[in-house]
Amino acid sequence: MKEHRNTPSLAPRKPPESLGKAPRCRPHRASRPQLLTRDQLDGRTSAAKVFDRLVTAIEADLGGADQLSAIERNLVQAFAGAAATLHHLNAQLMAGHEINLAQHAQAVSAMVRVASRLGLQRRQKDVGGLTLGDLLRADIEERQRAADAEEAAEQDRRTARVKKAELKKSRGATACSCVQKPPSTQVR
Repeated sequence: MKEHRNTPSLAPRKPPESLGKAPRCRPHRASRPQLLTRDQLDGRTSAAKVFDRLVTAIEADLGGADQLSAIERNLVQAFAGAAATLHHLNAQLMAGHEINLAQHAQAVSAMVRVASRLGLQRRQKDVGGLTLGDLLRADIEERQRAADAEEAAEQDRRTARVKKAELKKSRGATACSCVQKPPSTQVR
């Protein structure tokens, strides 16, 4: 039978026992999404620098990174991310470009919600019940120990230079006394 060129060809018939069975293939295993972490990013970009400065400043306002819970640290990063986004949108607006007002409003709203959780007031850093006088005395003692160690190191260097000079001098004197002068020959 002759087929017409515009007529699609039918697939060859399969044997009756294979009808209704799904083709066998390897089951698909869903791959887990690879999450991007802060460590994988280049911290030299202007956005990363803004983000890092904000995180550092907010952590300092909250009493230091060591005083924050894991939830608070993540909220600080969320606030810094929303703030960096808002900085970008404001810069675009000031440059005369159109911005997405919904995105701007979402960033502001996120910042307000996170700030309400973290608090708007600065927290004092816990210094372990020490008074200012105690801290100053400890600082003075630490500086004195460092100065004493530097002075001892300088004294050790001076002593080593003097010993080296004495050793060099004694070797020079020994070398001169060991050298025998040839007998003088006088020509008459």
